[in-house]
Amino acid sequence: MPPAAPETGKVTALERVPHAVAVPLLLALCAILAVTSLLGDSITFDETSHLTGGFSYLRTGDFRMQPEHPPLPNMWAALPLLLMENHWPGPETSGWQQGNYWVFGRTWLCERADGEHLLRAARCMRVVWLLVTCVLIYAVARRLFGPPAGLLALVLSVLSPTLLAHGRLVTSDLPAAMGVTLALLTQARLWQRVTWGRLGLAALAAAILPLVKFSWVLALPPLLLTVLVAVVRRDPPTLELWKVSPGGESAPGRLASRTRRAVVLGALTVLLGLTSWAAIWCCYAWRFSAFRGADRDAAMFVVMPDRGQAVPTTHEQAWGAVLHDADGQPLSGLVPSFVRFGRRHQLLPEAYLYGLAMATKFTAGQRPGYLNGEVYLGGRAAYFPTAFAIKTPISTLLLLLMGIGALVARRTPRARDPALLAGLLAFGALYAVASMTLDFNIGHRHLVPLYPVVFVLAGAAAAWLSSRVGQGVLVLAVAWTVFAAVRIHPHYLCYFNEFVGGPANGHLYLAASNVDWGQDLKRLARYANDRPGETIKLAYCGSADPRRYGFRCEPLPSFLPVGEPGELNAGTYVISVNHLVGLYEPSASAEAWADPNHRAFYGRLQQRLARPPRDGMSPRQRAARHAALQVYRSLRWGRLLSNLRRRAPDERVGWSLFVYRLSDAEIDRLTQL
Repeated sequence: MPPAAPETGKVTALERVPHAVAVPLLLALCAILAVTSLLGDSITFDETSHLTGGFSYLRTGDFRMQPEHPPLPNMWAALPLLLMENHWPGPETSGWQQGNYWVFGRTWLCERADGEHLLRAARCMRVVWLLVTCVLIYAVARRLFGPPAGLLALVLSVLSPTLLAHGRLVTSDLPAAMGVTLALLTQARLWQRVTWGRLGLAALAAAILPLVKFSWVLALPPLLLTVLVAVVRRDPPTLELWKVSPGGESAPGRLASRTRRAVVLGALTVLLGLTSWAAIWCCYAWRFSAFRGADRDAAMFVVMPDRGQAVPTTHEQAWGAVLHDADGQPLSGLVPSFVRFGRRHQLLPEAYLYGLAMATKFTAGQRPGYLNGEVYLGGRAAYFPTAFAIKTPISTLLLLLMGIGALVARRTPRARDPALLAGLLAFGALYAVASMTLDFNIGHRHLVPLYPVVFVLAGAAAAWLSSRVGQGVLVLAVAWTVFAAVRIHPHYLCYFNEFVGGPANGHLYLAASNVDWGQDLKRLARYANDRPGETIKLAYCGSADPRRYGFRCEPLPSFLPVGEPGELNAGTYVISVNHLVGLYEPSASAEAWADPNHRAFYGRLQQRLARPPRDGMSPRQRAARHAALQVYRSLRWGRLLSNLRRRAPDERVGWSLFVYRLSDAEIDRLTQL
């Protein structure tokens, strides 16, 4: 057992709280906040693909859909759908043979089935994993820093806007946090006492970890570090697997020799590694090929082709695209090399290898990002630190600093479980550094696996309870945390702290899934139905079909087409934040309109198309005019967006949809140079 915390002679209020009562109550509060908030959100962007992938695995045994994420979390979320009226489309449906889960999933959830009804059940399954994650955070903090620290960490986790935002959605960010925390805790416990029970839990964690998200590989060095610390530490672990006393009861055997310790723990590490390998094969039904059914020989994985490249149409072309760069050169590096070797020798299921390659290429791609009002391609080192600083409650940041201070000042014991502490800190540091080097700035949600580390270290701030000032600060911080969680409910995706003025100003700093993930269609439906006389013109950034939500709207250019875009004339314009800031609209960016060549080109088009077409135009001339008109419409839409950013909206629906009531005269004015 780890040594107990030093006695201070003074019992604090937090130490007197009965955990057997407080922990269940806090978990119940977390479940209530998560479930009541998920009911109001429409299908968010990535949920279409995750739920489609998960249910396809269960229903068909085919793994072509959504390979860039391991299947376990999505299979778990989709389990209740097997007992519901799900209207699963047949293999003849568009997108199935090509593995295009966006097309197939939209058909399923927005045309064939009641997608919102199915998604509610799946989200509730995800809430179970949220509660497990909170329990793990409590257990780690309690094990490292004592019961008060565990309870403080639990309070911060169950009220965290970040965990509440992503712990109730069918996505992969929360499962990744759960998998890493579970692996670190169970393996650290195993290295202290090697018992059959602890070995079973560590094996379970080793089986889950590679099946939650491909970023799990970042947990490997910290997990190996826990082994190293257990080998070199002064207090040797005990081995209780085979040594039996004369009375028939288990008796501990000390692994006093570091050589013997290294051999035993090394062998157990190899065993856990083999468990992970076997779990991957088991999840994919011990089959190398991803495909089943009559079309298995013609089926393929989806691939996002590089700009200017043709869309692959065969299985081999898809593999070639995912393992080559935009210039057609083979990708180099450890992961692509491993994928090629693994595919050649069938070391892992094909879908797992393809997904690993796809995730690697996707995260290294030049995706558009948005930070502090600027749209750019690729990644910036400041993106994730900024996102963390403004999307984490200030009270949590304060407690994090206090917890680190308690560690540095030795106000809390650091030898209760040195292997666990070393692994936790190593993972936090490695994950933070990795996030800052990614060319992949699409959302604060990618920091979710880091938050268990944050809450555990913040829990160490409980060490300051022995002073009157410390008690006051901790009470204020907890009250602030409660206020933040209640105030933003149910809009947890859009939480921003007081550093930037809250969610009202969040779009000035971040976009994408930080603010706008397509979650406000239900709220827009209520808004539109309350105003039957208004013509809603909608620019929507999401994977759902707005036409399925029971309100009339005219489509504007959107991330995924929802019909032929209408004319820019008088009406009520409802515009997603991502479109408004120009994240996926290059012609709307401030940089574009600062370019004199761009402005001059737009001006020439305006003048040319202002003149009526001449009589007797040839087919070629008519085609040229039509092409110019399409370009002009796109640029005019971008010009309107760029100027609307400087105009306060008339209203907002949720926090992701801006409402502008525009007349023809104002549109003409806003689209001029």
